[in-house]
Amino acid sequence: MIVQNVVRGFLDALYPPFCLICGRLSDGPYPHCCPDCFRSFEPIGTSCCELCGEPFQDGQVPHVCLSCIRRPPPFDWCRGVLLYRGALAEALSRLKYSGALPLLQPLVEALLSNLGASGPLPVVDAIVPVPLSLKGLWKRGFNQSVLLATPVARHLKVKVQEGTLRKRGGKPQVGIAASQRHRNAMSSFLPGPSIDQVKGKRLLLFDDVFTTGATARACAGILRAEGAKVSVLTLARAGKASV
Repeated sequence: MIVQNVVRGFLDALYPPFCLICGRLSDGPYPHCCPDCFRSFEPIGTSCCELCGEPFQDGQVPHVCLSCIRRPPPFDWCRGVLLYRGALAEALSRLKYSGALPLLQPLVEALLSNLGASGPLPVVDAIVPVPLSLKGLWKRGFNQSVLLATPVARHLKVKVQEGTLRKRGGKPQVGIAASQRHRNAMSSFLPGPSIDQVKGKRLLLFDDVFTTGATARACAGILRAEGAKVSVLTLARAGKASV
């Protein structure tokens, strides 16, 4: 550790680290995420829908939102840890679309340190990360949901269960209308080769971002149809206007 700190100090003196989010010099514990950006990551807290986790106005009493009453979701519990906006949205975008893997460490730290901010997590047997298509995985080189879910699984002392779901290649979810997202997600996700292992299990479906809820509904519906009890956790959650 001492040697690593010396080497880092030497390299930082030669090549000062810049924040990959805002572009300013970074002098905090994360070489490529400055303290200001890290502090701007906003926990959602407990003012949210008791079922789908939709964020409410600060101080609003938790209750089941109108959307869940009108159209009950195929999961029993869902929460996002941080609000999907500002520096956090930029960090996730750079991680996924620019391969900025140095941002993974501060994102994991923010995720774990705020994990219970919206209330206790349900007891689960395994974590199921939302899959990428083979084409998407080949192009990106990693599945950010797996990278983020793994430390959560260690924290909860459960395993990450890949292969339960699979995703066929198709139109990406980014930049399309909410109604199209739901149709696209329902046709994109399919049971995976290990789907027969989920019956009777309590599963935590994990994704990096919850926006319209299309992906969560599609994946949770498959797992529930196979006899699993499904909860959903995401690092980030869009606000009310995006649900």
